[in-house]
Order: sequence, then C-alpha cells, then structure tokens
Amino acid sequence: MKGKTALAVVLGMTLLAAQPIEAAPASSATPAIMIDGKQVTMKKASLLITQRTYVSAQDASSILQADWKQEGQTGKLTRGQATLTFQIDTGKVAVNGSWKTDGQLAIVRDGTVYLPLRWMAEQAGYQIEWNAEKRAVEVIAAQSEEKFTLVEVDKLTSEQQAFIESVKKKKGVYHQGDLYVIARGELPHPGYGLQVVKVQQSWEQLIVYVKQTSPDPDRMYPQVITYPYLVGKAKLPPYTTLVVIDADTNQPFQ
Repeated sequence: MKGKTALAVVLGMTLLAAQPIEAAPASSATPAIMIDGKQVTMKKASLLITQRTYVSAQDASSILQADWKQEGQTGKLTRGQATLTFQIDTGKVAVNGSWKTDGQLAIVRDGTVYLPLRWMAEQAGYQIEWNAEKRAVEVIAAQSEEKFTLVEVDKLTSEQQAFIESVKKKKGVYHQGDLYVIARGELPHPGYGLQVVKVQQSWEQLIVYVKQTSPDPDRMYPQVITYPYLVGKAKLPPYTTLVVIDADTNQPFQ
C-alpha cells in the first residue's frame, strides 16, 4: 500500500457472539494484530466483544507508540501532547481533558485493562477500512502530506480569495473552514519567502513545519514591499487542530 502505513486487525475464524460487555468472556479465537503485514507479539491476547476489538492497555501503548499510566480507576494513554483518559469504574472517556459522550469505555478482564482499538485509532487520525479478502479491519494512516495540501489562489472562490487578502499582510496563521493561510507579514523585497518543510500527524494535532527563507546575498532584488504567505487545505479528523511550527526554532509560528 504505497504511501500509507497500515495496521491490520485480522479476525479469527470463530467470532464471539454479541453479548453484554460485563458478561463477555475472552474468546479462544481472538483477533491477531498485524502492523505492515507482520504480526505483533502481544503481551495479552486481544478480545473481540460485540464486534469490537479490544487490546490490553500495555499492547495499546506499544501499537500506537504511546505511554500508558494507571492510578486507581483512572488510566491515561498519552502520545505527544494528546491524552486519552479512561475512567475504568464509571466508563467515562476524555480526549485532552474533554469528556466525550461518544467515547468507548475501557473494560477489565482477569485484572487486565483492555482498550477499544478502533476508537483509539480514530482519535489518532487514522481511517478504518474492512479488507474482505484478508478478512481484516485495516487501520490506515495516510501520509501527512495528503492531509495538508498547498493550493493555487487563483483556483479558489472569490470569497476565499477575499479572505486571503484580508489576512496576508499580518504575520500569523488564519483559517476559514478547511482553508489555511500562513502569513509571514510585510517584508522589503521578494527575496524573503516561506515554505513547508515537513508535516506530521499526531493525536489531536496536524503539525505543519515551515521555514522562513532569506534573500540570496549574491542577488539583487527590486525594492518592492511583499507579503510572503502560503495557502493550504486540510480536512482534519474530529477533535484535531492544525498547528504551525517554525522549523528553525521549533517554536509556534507567530
């Protein structure tokens, strides 16, 4: 699968019949977890309960490259600056401290905490697809450049072009719907520029790294006021924000 990273949840031949979570035992034919076509060595066998795949908190931290910490009845799965919080006894779930009515709860089996794989993957910005040929649920993360795409201003609507004109002269990051403008502000000539050097996807954030380019010292530039800026589009997953970072300082672009 070119340009994509895939996690495959391969279902066993015998599926556990749907029943209440409180009464659901572990299945003898539990789903195997595969990453990039290779099966992961699990600390605990995964569970299939009411057609949902659960993995132990320890395995979840390994699969999603996150940290799991539990204090009493509260467990937190942290990846970068984003945290999923599970209140094990009440079934409440929070994303970055905001409690979600549509979150999926953690469960406990034989003293082990299990977390819902599909829901966690979706919070991390992955897409979920069913592979009928492999009988697998594939959790797919497109390369980050597919999530933030630079666009040509003259192909935008008049309303969008007017928005760009209204913000491009002041340094900062602006957005209107899925349209984003990264503006460097007023500069004395066209030798100054702005370019995207890297884009990264993490829980709750799509991070765009930009570089503020400088004039070539061996070149003459017309003394004309310019306003370097970039325009891009990004369709963000739920609860996700776009953050722009200065690639040279690793600080927020302001």
